[in-house]
This record gives sequence, C-alpha cells and structure tokens, in this order.
Amino acid sequence: MPVVDLRPLPPPERHATVHRELDALAPGETLELVNDHKPAPLRHEIEAERPGEYSWTDGQDGPDVFTATITCLARIVDVRPMIARGEEPFATIMAAVDELEDGQDLVIIVPFEPVPLEGVLSGQGFTYNARQIGDDWRVTFHREV
Repeated sequence: MPVVDLRPLPPPERHATVHRELDALAPGETLELVNDHKPAPLRHEIEAERPGEYSWTDGQDGPDVFTATITCLARIVDVRPMIARGEEPFATIMAAVDELEDGQDLVIIVPFEPVPLEGVLSGQGFTYNARQIGDDWRVTFHREV
C-alpha cells in the first residue's frame, strides 16, 4: 500500500499530490495518508469532486499524527498522456470498459469533454457525468446491472 506523508510538503502542494496518487490507483488498491492535522477538507473535496470513486477510512486521530486509508472503487483511465503524444485512446478506453466489474464505474480523465465517447458508451447502456476540473475533464461512466 503506498503511503503519502503530507507533513513535509508545503500546504499548497498537498491536495494535488494526493489527487495524483489517487488517480494512479487500480480498483481495490489503497493509499494511506499521514498528516499533521485531520484531513477533513481533503476528504470533503474528494467526495465532492470524485463521488463514488473512493472509500475513506479514518485511522489514527492525533493529536500530532492523523492517518486515513483511501481505497479506489472505480477504474480510472487517464488518457491525457496518450493524447499529448498524439495517440488515439479509444482502444485503451474500450479495453477498460471490458474489464469493468458489475456496477463498477469507469472514470476517464481527458483534456476536453469526450462527446463522441459519451455517445458510444451511452449506446451501451452507460450514463455519464462530465465535470470540468481546472483545465481537464473527469467523466464518470456508470452502468446499472
């Protein structure tokens, strides 16, 4: 299980670091956070911006060390590097669709809203929620079983 100790990081870098680490997790993998205060604002941010993608379990509760374990529930595919290299990510995304377990969400991270993909997966019974976060888009696809 990866451990991210936020204590030595400057506060402005902490949330971005956690988000990068979370996006690298496979379904079922966990990340342990270590912090110098209860990371409640981070938890609320994750639950608001990434609903249903992770489960959060509080651990040690201070007074000097606070921990939490975050488990990835969704299959997350960040295609930004592929697009930056000029590659077509459709086959990679569809392979991830084929790997989904019943009821598991698929999250695609892209630099633009993938309207054609939304249409293709809607035709396969998925609903989707597209959210722009900063310069990028995070699109969650869900299919009822």
